[in-house]
Amino acid sequence: MDGYQYLIQRNKLMIQLEDDLAKLKDLPDPEREKETKRLQTRFDFALADLYATVAEEFPGERKKKARPISDPR
Repeated sequence: MDGYQYLIQRNKLMIQLEDDLAKLKDLPDPEREKETKRLQTRFDFALADLYATVAEEFPGERKKKARPISDPR
């Protein structure tokens, strides 16, 4: 996987998380919080798998934590 493909896959994961979180906005708070944690955990595992795929090529990238696009802090 080259750097361009890596960035595309990483952005797809972040966009998918953002879309999935947006779908939860109408749920009651306790249920929304539970589903948010589940989605974020799934995202974290998918991102960790992606990082592992490119760890040899891009070792510095593992130190960066990806955030949903709407939370650019």
